[in-house]
Amino acid sequence: MRYAETGVNLEIDLSSGSIEREATDPKLTQLHLGGLGTNAKILWDRVSPDVDPFSPDNLLIFGAGLLAGTPAPGANRTIITSYSPQTLLMGYSIMGGFFAPEMKYAGYDKIIFRGKSPRLIYVWIHNNKVEIRDASHLRGKGAIETAELIKQELKEPNAQVAAIGLAGEKQGLHSFHRTGPFQRQPSRTRRCHGR
Repeated sequence: MRYAETGVNLEIDLSSGSIEREATDPKLTQLHLGGLGTNAKILWDRVSPDVDPFSPDNLLIFGAGLLAGTPAPGANRTIITSYSPQTLLMGYSIMGGFFAPEMKYAGYDKIIFRGKSPRLIYVWIHNNKVEIRDASHLRGKGAIETAELIKQELKEPNAQVAAIGLAGEKQGLHSFHRTGPFQRQPSRTRRCHGR
């Protein structure tokens, strides 16, 4: 581990099904400290500012805060970044819980999704193994029910699940990811000015 980083991002192309582990540039963190800064830089560099937010050309980035997974109190934050369908600008949401530390323990600073899957899927990450699995049996379920069904299917009651639920499935403008058993309120989506 490089200071508080793993030095690796997980890149998942949903169109092709490819899964790649990419080494990160240490200068990126030095210049754009933390999860939000590095997420914003990746989005800035790789996505056109006029992209349709629902396009396969857009990215969905789950980033761990720099101190996630360390003993620092209150530092276990996951930052989700993409171009927002509401504002057509970069949007981000920050959530607490155990998703970011577990992502770091699995060896990743970020999980970057690109492309568009032809079917409903979920991604299972367990230690060094990453799988794209069919989720057609979860269609129409809410986020809480989805998370519980995935945990039962995996026989992993402590698995961390980020689930979208019905609004996300229907590409609703006010959808959110839900994680963890203790979070009852969705995190607020923050907006940034685009270029």
